[in-house]
Amino acid sequence: MLKAFATLSILIAVAVVSRAADIVVAADGSGDVKSVQAAVDRVPENNKRRFVIAIKPGTYVEQVRVPANKPYISFIGTDATKTTITFNLSNKDAGSTSASYSVYIGGHDFYAENVTFENSFGPGSQAVAVLVEADRSMFNKCRFLGWQDTLYAKNGRQYYVDSYIEGHVDYIFGQAAAVFENCHIHSKGDGYITAPMRFASNERSGLIFHKCRLTSNNTKNGIYLGRPWRDYGRTVFLNTQMDAEIRPEGWHHWEPHREKTAYFAEYGSTGSGANNEKRVAWAQKLSDSDIKVFSVEYFLSGKDGWDPYKANNSKWQEKTAPDWKLVTWNEVMKQQPLWYQTDEAARIGDQLLLYQKSNGGFEKNIDMALMLTKSEREKLVATRDDIRETTIDNKATYTQIAYLGRLITQSMLKKSPPGNLPKYKEAYLKGVDYLLSSQYENGGFPQFFPLKKGYYTHITYNDDAMIGVLELLRDIAEKHEDHQFVDEDRRKKCEVAVAKGLDLTLKLQVSIKGKPTIWAAQYDEVTLRPAKARAFEPISISGGESVGIVRFLMGVKQPSKEVVAAIESAIAWYQKHKIMGYRVDRKETPDGWKYSFVKDAAAKPLWGRFYEIATMKPVFLGRDGVVKYDIKDIEAERAGGYAWYVNSPENLLEKDYPKWKSRLASSKP
Repeated sequence: MLKAFATLSILIAVAVVSRAADIVVAADGSGDVKSVQAAVDRVPENNKRRFVIAIKPGTYVEQVRVPANKPYISFIGTDATKTTITFNLSNKDAGSTSASYSVYIGGHDFYAENVTFENSFGPGSQAVAVLVEADRSMFNKCRFLGWQDTLYAKNGRQYYVDSYIEGHVDYIFGQAAAVFENCHIHSKGDGYITAPMRFASNERSGLIFHKCRLTSNNTKNGIYLGRPWRDYGRTVFLNTQMDAEIRPEGWHHWEPHREKTAYFAEYGSTGSGANNEKRVAWAQKLSDSDIKVFSVEYFLSGKDGWDPYKANNSKWQEKTAPDWKLVTWNEVMKQQPLWYQTDEAARIGDQLLLYQKSNGGFEKNIDMALMLTKSEREKLVATRDDIRETTIDNKATYTQIAYLGRLITQSMLKKSPPGNLPKYKEAYLKGVDYLLSSQYENGGFPQFFPLKKGYYTHITYNDDAMIGVLELLRDIAEKHEDHQFVDEDRRKKCEVAVAKGLDLTLKLQVSIKGKPTIWAAQYDEVTLRPAKARAFEPISISGGESVGIVRFLMGVKQPSKEVVAAIESAIAWYQKHKIMGYRVDRKETPDGWKYSFVKDAAAKPLWGRFYEIATMKPVFLGRDGVVKYDIKDIEAERAGGYAWYVNSPENLLEKDYPKWKSRLASSKP
């Protein structure tokens, strides 16, 4: 038997609301702030403890975002019927279903009690009241009001108890592992209650309803319990009172082939809408033993053993890392192929259309996967022509283009590609044109384009900037999988650009007394001599950046003798300049981070980030720009704020080089 929940609300309240409110929201001005978002904004980023936001009765007309870097937030109202967060935004106006939210929850371990979440748009379009993609989220005695796509249980583990949810089409949907217990589910017309999404039969996600009540009004043809948004979508109703006008067949396949993979089931249904004899033949039949896996304690437990029933839940959460985290921009190119066909992937693509500047480039150091608000989208549109900061530094622009290429390729495999697919292609091609136009005649690439005064005009290998561009252009030129849709004219231009960049790279390998070594991080674009950048980035050769250059050369399919010689000489240099028997310890002090060089016979090899060309010694510089030969001699802020030693050459020597030698040998006639 499933655990009873008669005292559950009390237990949850004790768990997460035992401390006093940290901030009070009151629309009438009697609190600390007047808006919910203003309260969220006051929560420190990456906070380590629960932060309770008390919301006084009132109607708060605003779009609210709880970002991923603000976990452990509680929204506490006194009466859900009197405390409402509402916004009017549809898919059509926002550009995607994900962007049409009234409230977005991205910070893990979120808790809400006695709050209504509403999207007031009404019928005619998807319009999300609350989008939740935060692991270990809990909603107690809340209300969710909308029409189509009311509650987007997008990802992570979620628990809803004693709550009310209404809508008429797919109004509870998503890929989360979500349990709804003792909830009132109300259909406001013909439609579908759930639209679950899974990508595999062993994926532990789905929409599970325990001891809920279904009601309806304004129905003509009846209501389906659910339809699978993806092939393996899962919805299960357990011991649910079905007083709604449920269609006898109960479930819809959405697409015929999904009857073979969807997991739809009931157990112990009662009421006028219960009709086990006439349900579709492809629905699952559950026994007493089958339902145990859908209990709250098991289904939501994950790897960390989360149990929403436990009264000490809040303290446990604060010391236990969640199982699931959102995809950040740094991770968008590391996902499984099917992920690029999801709504989430398309949402990020939609946002890239906004971030892209009118010249086709992108700015750097922005998490472009972070959910935007309506006002942020409007600001990006308004500043689209400000192209002063478009760059290839810190993996900007070429990564966005690569992502769009993968999104386009995977979207074309779908029966119904995203509506913005033509715009993705337009943005992709505009980005490629931006890169091609930024290349110097000599084959190099500046850090910023349009050109920005200072070291930004140098030919920039630093942080793999130029190499990242050349690798993307080479993928396009060679018609790699993600770029086969590119027109022949652009493909040939990319081929020419790569050839110029390759020739220049071979020319720029630094030689000492006629012996080739490795490369500098940046070069003067006119003299082609190694150049300095910031005060602590001297004229030198780089043990870090040269790794990417060598890998780029190893990717040449039919290497010339010049390419082979460049690789072999660089490998020889790395072998000669290994630092063995030491490790670097990094310790935080009141003055900042400090490094120490410690003898350790078992330590992996290290190399310096920068080597003085005349002496081949690793060098270290503070903001004063004075060369030092020991990291202890520069200020703590710079010692801890820069990667002065690198270990990436180890993989180059131990893995990449042997593979390259093998390929080279096998390609000889």
